Amino acid sequence: MGEKSMPKQHVHEALDLLSERLDPFIQEHLREHIGALEWTSVLSELDRMKGKEGWIYSRRDLSLQLRMLTERLGAFGYPFDAGDRNRTLSSYGSVLRIIRNRLSHGGEFEVFDALQAADTVRTVLAHIGDTEGSSRAADIRAAVIRNLLEASEPEGDVPADDNDEPATASVAPAGGTTEKAPAADLLYGAVPWEAWTPVVVGEQEDLDSMRTIRVKENVRSLIEDIAEAEGPVHQDRVARLVGLAFGFSRLVPARMRRIRGQIPRASVDIDPYGFVWPKGIDRSRWLIHRTGDGSVRSFEQISPTEIANAIVAVTKDDASLTGADLQRRVLQQFGRKRSSKPARDQFELGLANAKSSGRIQ
Repeated sequence: MGEKSMPKQHVHEALDLLSERLDPFIQEHLREHIGALEWTSVLSELDRMKGKEGWIYSRRDLSLQLRMLTERLGAFGYPFDAGDRNRTLSSYGSVLRIIRNRLSHGGEFEVFDALQAADTVRTVLAHIGDTEGSSRAADIRAAVIRNLLEASEPEGDVPADDNDEPATASVAPAGGTTEKAPAADLLYGAVPWEAWTPVVVGEQEDLDSMRTIRVKENVRSLIEDIAEAEGPVHQDRVARLVGLAFGFSRLVPARMRRIRGQIPRASVDIDPYGFVWPKGIDRSRWLIHRTGDGSVRSFEQISPTEIANAIVAVTKDDASLTGADLQRRVLQQFGRKRSSKPARDQFELGLANAKSSGRIQ
């Protein structure tokens, strides 16, 4: 195996080890909630509620395991962080999701990446009390260091190919058909909005240059993870969160444009309004809206699809609501007390969406 492929091999080994050790831990940890059911049934049901069906759910799939550690599991909340004020598993799990995403897309890895993967896996396994697994992760880390010391030349960045990815947006279809559609009453409703858990993946100078394939892959993996956590999400918010992962609390316009330029190249869908969605969502069956206090998500950055869902939900409870009363009630759903011209415009987009889909008159 070539020298340059060794870090990637070590990342594979670390993530394979984690997948092997997490499955029984997750199953046992959820036993009091789901009894004899397999833990994958939790994600299957949650995805069904989001209009995401037809997927294969394997207990050894690391992407599913990491979702269990990092996402709100419906009424169960965050059972793997219960009693842990530091939210250790969800925090380290978010880092591992970025690494796994890059690996699944055939990304390039350096020694630093392999050390980060092995260290993070070791920390997670030690946290859950898996002494044997933690020891094996430490062995992988030792092998990374040994290979580094034995290398005759330092690892270097591979120059990025200017044509490494097409710059066309991937736009998901507006609807779709499914063999079995659950009762609509089960799919409407409000759920708490959950923000993406910030992670640190690089230095500011990395993002400023964005000349290497490695940095671009990191940015795209971040975009995909943010979309999975918050989608549908405004592209400006995606850019700000990516910037935060590289140490920027604020983004100048040039950096914002640079990050947004990577969104169409990531494995995400972009709707006709320009909002970013995770892959595989049937938007015609995504009928929830995420409530919040309005301090993080401005109303102007909420998808018209989500606003339409809120309109349908509140009129389902009170069919007499129209005009300003309807707008006020919908704004309240998202923690907004006062309206504004941009908010009214966004509400009108949501109202038009609800009407065009035939869900309200």
